[in-house]
Amino acid sequence: MENSIKNFLNKQHILLLLLIIIGSFFRLYNLNWGAPYYFHPDERNIASSVTQLHFPDQMNPHFFAYGSLSTYVTYFTGLILNFFFTCHLPPITCLSAEALAKVDHVTFEQAIIISRFLSAFFSVGIIPLIYLVGRQLVDRKTGLLAASLATFSTGLIQSAHFGTVEISTAFFSLFLFHMCTLLFKNSSLNKTLVASLIFGILIATKITSLILLPLPMLAMYIYAYSRKHIPWHQKLLMFISTASIFLLLAIFIYMITNPFTFISFAEFRNSMSYESGVALGNLPVFYTGEFFGQAPVLFQFTKIYPFLLNPLLAIIFIPAFFYVVYDGFKKRSSNYLLLITYYLLLFIPNAFIFAKWTRYIVPTLPFIYLIIAITINSLYSSSEDRTERSRSARTIIAVLFIIPSIIFAISYLITAFVQQDSRIAAAKWAKINMLKDSKIISEVYDLGITPFNNSFNYNNIILFNFYDLDNNSPDATGKKLTNLIETSEYIILPSQRILKTRLQNPKQFPKGYSFYYKLLGGKLGYMKIYETPCDIWCKITYFNDPVNLSEITANVFERPTVLIFQKLNIK
Repeated sequence: MENSIKNFLNKQHILLLLLIIIGSFFRLYNLNWGAPYYFHPDERNIASSVTQLHFPDQMNPHFFAYGSLSTYVTYFTGLILNFFFTCHLPPITCLSAEALAKVDHVTFEQAIIISRFLSAFFSVGIIPLIYLVGRQLVDRKTGLLAASLATFSTGLIQSAHFGTVEISTAFFSLFLFHMCTLLFKNSSLNKTLVASLIFGILIATKITSLILLPLPMLAMYIYAYSRKHIPWHQKLLMFISTASIFLLLAIFIYMITNPFTFISFAEFRNSMSYESGVALGNLPVFYTGEFFGQAPVLFQFTKIYPFLLNPLLAIIFIPAFFYVVYDGFKKRSSNYLLLITYYLLLFIPNAFIFAKWTRYIVPTLPFIYLIIAITINSLYSSSEDRTERSRSARTIIAVLFIIPSIIFAISYLITAFVQQDSRIAAAKWAKINMLKDSKIISEVYDLGITPFNNSFNYNNIILFNFYDLDNNSPDATGKKLTNLIETSEYIILPSQRILKTRLQNPKQFPKGYSFYYKLLGGKLGYMKIYETPCDIWCKITYFNDPVNLSEITANVFERPTVLIFQKLNIK
């Protein structure tokens, strides 16, 4: 018993516990950001799906962009919380029809907060899990370094504040990788069942996780055919039996958690057709304009990874990746090669599709931290200098990799969640500095304008469809826009979403480019009177430019740049 306590309280475990506590603070802080507006569109889609569920007679989510598992988990978590918060003694009264009627509905706000808490939970869970994986692959120091990088990961902190499925996908992808490394050594029934359970959860959360299926299959195949003194037909039978168990359980999990995929197959098929069309660029939609002409891989490494990782780690990862590839082949390490393959399967498909959103890359982050940690550890262990002075120097080098992550994590948390929401702050400024009955032009489909509705006459805020300005839409013509410009007093851009895409793609959007170029240049008779301030924390987080240097969804949901323009001759 005493030895067990000593083992638990060793230095590595104490440091890991400290990382979990720190990571929990970064991930749980201000989960109610954006209230009462809740600006994130993907969160809103999931929450809206949750609110129309009613057990047991109405369980069709009518939303298939993601798997139904996350929707159901949010819904039933809400019911359980409602039950405990509304139930009063005596307990038997809590089971009455009247009492149950009060708890069988999950509100929109509840769904948002619950889904965000679940994201934060899985984001925190990545910290001990990545430590476990790093320790298994190399040693405790590797696991601790990977856990440290994950703790202060801007990308994992950001995703923890979004009630979407990317962070749970990252967690279970890492968990499945861990199980694959175990299946290499022993594809026992217990390990096969656990791996199958995890894979079933993955595809029930996001169907595109099917791309990972070859890896557990390969692990079971290699184990079966590595058994010596067993005839080939018995090896084949062993592989077929374990693979069949794996597939059957995974399919069963998917079916019971996504029943309306089959019951409402037409609805599911239409949703998948739409989502795949958007992702591949076959279906033009208003929110993918920034991806025209973007080079795969280069875009991720210049516009996404510097934000998610931090610029230093984004640069270091490139040689680290090739080092682990080299070391994997040199040592014939199945675990290293599996790690590289895992990363590539998660990265390559998302890099080469048309829609290159930041969230698509989030599941790759734990594997990047492992690759970097393995590289640093390997360089240490391969050195012939084993003196205490040398070990101290190497520790300092490892710390120097962690310090930038800490700085960027703190900067991001302050910028996005400690400071007031940029849209709410802009609306408060406008309430003081603009006339209540002012006529305002703003952009359609941007929830950032909603805080302004409380301070200005709603009927005086015209939402013009700038997305359709270049689509020859009769509702969004240049003439109508000119008339609005002449009769309005202010122009409010709730985010940089349209502005950035139009200015970067003048050939694709000539009319949109002309409008925003002239607006910024003061050629429309308007002058800029407000722009979301960017202090030192903002400058660190977004590299001194929160508008242009990162992919739009890196900050448009939680901290967009709001611009307000006033007519020059306003009375």
